[in-house]
Amino acid sequence: MDKNKDCASVDLYESLNFCQGQTVLPGIRMEVFFQKKSNILGWPTLPGIASAGADMKKIATYDGDFVLAADKKWLQLDVLTAASNITSASQGEKPSKTFLNSATLKYADVDEAVTGFCRMANSDDLVFVVRQRNGKFRVLGSEAFETNVNPSQDSGMAVTDASGTQLEVSTTDVCPAPYYTGRLLTEKGTIDCATGKLVVDEGAGG
Repeated sequence: MDKNKDCASVDLYESLNFCQGQTVLPGIRMEVFFQKKSNILGWPTLPGIASAGADMKKIATYDGDFVLAADKKWLQLDVLTAASNITSASQGEKPSKTFLNSATLKYADVDEAVTGFCRMANSDDLVFVVRQRNGKFRVLGSEAFETNVNPSQDSGMAVTDASGTQLEVSTTDVCPAPYYTGRLLTEKGTIDCATGKLVVDEGAGG
């Protein structure tokens, strides 16, 4: 069997066209959701490049829902959108190249609650779901690799300084911050991440 011949049959490339005049909204929205990885009992599936029916969009998007432990919900972190972002960069060498997915998340206070969050997150393994300005959701954290959170706080000095807490999140993944279109069970209800709207059945999905 010619192994290279089999590999050559996996070709999902499509043209990438951009319409002049189209507006691309940079940044992320204020609500970021997080949960301990140990509370995630079931993960959606990220289709493989050789999966049946795969295309460029599908291999970058989780299929299915997160399943959380009983009574657990995705918790919300309100960030300053002008000081928060997500990035992805290739790392490693072939054939083991992966992506380093990172986020800078800025919270506007240094009070007791966020200080306690920092104490735990500094050594914990968390998963974050971030909503881009265009309404689409992306995941930082994977089933296979740990997430690292480096918190820092600044009380500010001058009256014009900004105090706050900054979280530097980083995790390795096989895809740049995968998209998520499943359901997200939060304290405010279940979000249909395909539409960004709260759905009536708040008990469905994770």
